[in-house]
Amino acid sequence: MKKLLYVLGAWTFLFSTSAFSAEPLSGEAEAGGVIVSGNNNSESYNAKAKTVFTQDKNVYTASGRYLKTDSNGVESARNWEAGVRYERELTDYFGVFVGQKAESDIYNGYIQRDSTDAGLKYSLIKSDDMNWFLEAGYRYQKTLPTVGGTTHDNLGRLFSEFNKSMDKTLSFRYWAEYLPNFTNTDAYLVNTEASLNVMLNSVFSLKLAYLLQYQNLPAAGGKYSTTTSTMNLVAKF
Repeated sequence: MKKLLYVLGAWTFLFSTSAFSAEPLSGEAEAGGVIVSGNNNSESYNAKAKTVFTQDKNVYTASGRYLKTDSNGVESARNWEAGVRYERELTDYFGVFVGQKAESDIYNGYIQRDSTDAGLKYSLIKSDDMNWFLEAGYRYQKTLPTVGGTTHDNLGRLFSEFNKSMDKTLSFRYWAEYLPNFTNTDAYLVNTEASLNVMLNSVFSLKLAYLLQYQNLPAAGGKYSTTTSTMNLVAKF
């Protein structure tokens, strides 16, 4: 447990201090944990971090997340994701992007999944209190299942995100992603998340989120759907 806490602390410190280093940098780090002792002993930790660097019409993003759960000394969940992305704004409402990410979820059937994205981004609404944008593109995906072997897939990607500030302290975010598989039409993916963010002060806020991940053709030992509910403390810089 101590090693994990050190990792989460170092991760949060790294992203937060990098965000302070220059004016075009912004970022946020969030972390949460639950420890239960008694008849049933369990520990659950999760952390996320994102840093964004903006230079003229170019936007560079680095992000990552980690989750681990133990129950009575036995690990029951462990997954992580790390990625980078580049966006170029062509107009106020239209842009292009490329990205690369790696993720792992051994309890959902894969040791590692690497994805390369490219596509278009269009903003439907862009204001101080409301943002809504759409993305459409292509994804190349390489997966290492827990049962061995390697799969290579060509997918499409449709993504939409909506953000709304209710007032100065409360905001809502919802996003949905559909990934049709052109290599194997049965192996499509759907991901979606809804979250509420309550500001505590100018830096810290409390975030409640519900994430659903669905794979129509799971790897051996994997499940069709995985849900994750979190309540994290968020620091924005």
